[in-house]
Amino acid sequence: MRSQRQLALRKRKKKWPKVLLGILLVLVVLGVIFVVKFPTINNAWRNTTGTDTPADTAVKSTLVKKIEEQKTGNSAVDARIDEAASTLKATKMATIVKAAGDQTAMTSLLKQTTGATSEQAKAAAALLFASPELTDVREAVAAGDWVKAYQAYRDLNGSAALSSLKATLGQY
Repeated sequence: MRSQRQLALRKRKKKWPKVLLGILLVLVVLGVIFVVKFPTINNAWRNTTGTDTPADTAVKSTLVKKIEEQKTGNSAVDARIDEAASTLKATKMATIVKAAGDQTAMTSLLKQTTGATSEQAKAAAALLFASPELTDVREAVAAGDWVKAYQAYRDLNGSAALSSLKATLGQY
């Protein structure tokens, strides 16, 4: 009788670590889904703290990697790519989100980060806001919805419209 009780007690003791681990794992997964899938919470966190959220940091690091993949080996081109990557790292995501939703803020951001003149920045911002091809990407970024922004970019990437837009922006 006593050995049966001890055996039952051992089985109960072994269950607790598994149960606690399972609960902890579920909480972590729900937390990640909560922050990534619900951009309003991510936006509220960004607006409250004034700093980049973990999701913002992940998006920026991915963008920086994509920018740095464009290096050609030409020192002049690579220097400009490095400058673009460091500028993106230094720019707060709240500033980028605001600029995606407001043409005046976009003009200010372009002038500040690219060294363009006021006229060039105004013209480039007007082009970015007038382009129907970029509307989905721009609106998703303005909403802070990184998943939707990536999907809209993926749909746009490699299209003739994007190539034309890049060529037009290159004039500024």
